Amino acid sequence: RVVAPVEEFSGVAKKIAHGDFNVELPQIHSKDELKELHDSFEYMQHSLVQYIEKLKLTTANEERIESELRIAHNIQMGMIPKFFPPFPERDDITLAASLVPAKEVGGDLYDFFIKDEKLYFIIGDVSGKGIPASLVMAVPCRLFRSVSSHLDKPEDIITSLNDSLADGNDSNMFCTAFLGILDLQTGQLEYCNAGHNAPLLIGVDGNVTPIDVVPNLPLGLFGGFEYKGQNTRIDKGMMLYLFTDGVNEAENNEMVQFGNDKLVALLQTNYSKTPNAIIEQTFAEIKAHACGAEQSDDITVVCIKYNAEIMEKSIILANDISEINRLNMFVEEIGEEFSLAPDVTFNLNLVLEEAVVNIINYAYPKEEHQTIYLSAKLHKGSIVLVLTDTGKEFDPTTAPDADITLSADERKIGGLGIFLIRQIMNEVKYERIEGKNVLTLEK
Repeated sequence: RVVAPVEEFSGVAKKIAHGDFNVELPQIHSKDELKELHDSFEYMQHSLVQYIEKLKLTTANEERIESELRIAHNIQMGMIPKFFPPFPERDDITLAASLVPAKEVGGDLYDFFIKDEKLYFIIGDVSGKGIPASLVMAVPCRLFRSVSSHLDKPEDIITSLNDSLADGNDSNMFCTAFLGILDLQTGQLEYCNAGHNAPLLIGVDGNVTPIDVVPNLPLGLFGGFEYKGQNTRIDKGMMLYLFTDGVNEAENNEMVQFGNDKLVALLQTNYSKTPNAIIEQTFAEIKAHACGAEQSDDITVVCIKYNAEIMEKSIILANDISEINRLNMFVEEIGEEFSLAPDVTFNLNLVLEEAVVNIINYAYPKEEHQTIYLSAKLHKGSIVLVLTDTGKEFDPTTAPDADITLSADERKIGGLGIFLIRQIMNEVKYERIEGKNVLTLEK
């Protein structure tokens, strides 16, 4: 009477263990310990059935979430360039990039494109990680190209991105960013930093130095902030290394960071390698440093190598009309060194003589000894002349053209010089930069 029901319960327990939760329990009519055992088995059956149903629902939800995260990951990775080399038809630039999020989706971003022989590029890092950061990341990533299509100053583009991100930013999330425009014909780099790590410039001799940056505010904190742009020069063979703080702040199990010194040493050791190889070495050394520790932040690296051959020559002139002879000799020299056609050299001489004489006559007070800086650069069939002076501000491109349909007696004095320059040169651009007049002429 005691042993037989216990043996039945033993058999039922084995069936339940094999997944038969609805197996019929032995009938117990007494009110002793066997009845308590029966009730416990019955309670266990119902609890297991409910648990399995909840587990099935939870598993289905997790699979759905994982599927959606995989889709989100693919969408996010589709926002950034992923085919390298990106410009296989060009030999003046080599570019590589890589982004590894800490989770399925992240808040790092990068993008680049070429317009009018200029490389536009951006790297950014949104505060936080995961889905919230990925939603914020999509804003500057999508707007970068559209805004850059009608703005050509890094500070103006950054300002537009900031205003768009700050509008309705109730979550108070922000994005650090570095945006640059590299003139592939001259090596001139214009850039604007928004609270991001300063990029590293790798010299042809392996010397690694951070680019001088004005910190400015990260994007999205305050609309209407006035960002300050900067500029520098990149010579042939130099590389620009851009990264997010997931690189230098990568940690191991002892919470020791990879660090800036180790990053600089890595670049100094591998400076002669290609951008792609340098990025691969970066990730390899970060992995070795982590020693199996879980990645705590998104890691992004962009490496740009400038390969262009640029011929350049410059001269410093005094604001004295007697310097015109030296100017003429300088133009003849660049004509020979740059292998220019005689008619091109002749036209450049006309243009430069007109522009320099105007500076001598009108930029400075009489008898004030000042200088005029002239540089000439030849790259891919274009010659770029840049005249710089510290005289009073004057934009010659705003001057109206002379009406050459009128006779000499009817026509007002002036205007023929800028008309001549516009007719000969393909592009004439004026800027006032840090108290200097900068006139750029391209042919």
